[in-house]
Amino acid sequence: MSRHPQANMRDTLLHDLVQIIEGRVGRTFVASVLVLEGHELQHAAAPGLPASYKEAVNGLLIGPHVGSCGTAAFRGHPIYVSDISTDPLWARYPNIARMALETGLRACWSVPIISGGKVLGTFGLYHREPRVPTVAERDLIAEATRPAAVLFGRPLAVPASNSAAGIFRG
Repeated sequence: MSRHPQANMRDTLLHDLVQIIEGRVGRTFVASVLVLEGHELQHAAAPGLPASYKEAVNGLLIGPHVGSCGTAAFRGHPIYVSDISTDPLWARYPNIARMALETGLRACWSVPIISGGKVLGTFGLYHREPRVPTVAERDLIAEATRPAAVLFGRPLAVPASNSAAGIFRG
């Protein structure tokens, strides 16, 4: 099935946004943007995540105990998992948790991308050490959701500069 060109452009710009965010934190994090399609999360941008991990997560139904991103999308508020290996939100998905841990990802913080009161997806940051985010890291994640919401909210989401940097002012 062929994807719509606008979805391809959106995902390209989201990829740029993810790289900008990863660059701002010195590549100590791996960022991810998931799109909510119906009740399923689909990967839109996560260049730093292994393909096998993205495939395993792709299509997960959101819910009250579906890892960091599935729970954030379901609840409509940020979810900060400080240790993937012990957090109950990841307990129902041991294979996905194992894949994250084997890749060296220990914490996952996810913020829903919301526009017009509707959850459109999630912006997540994975950290290589188990820990909670600092206030500055929480602010950075929240800041990243704004341009992502713009990209989700516009049918023709092409900023003037034709890159995510054109809508991400940080």
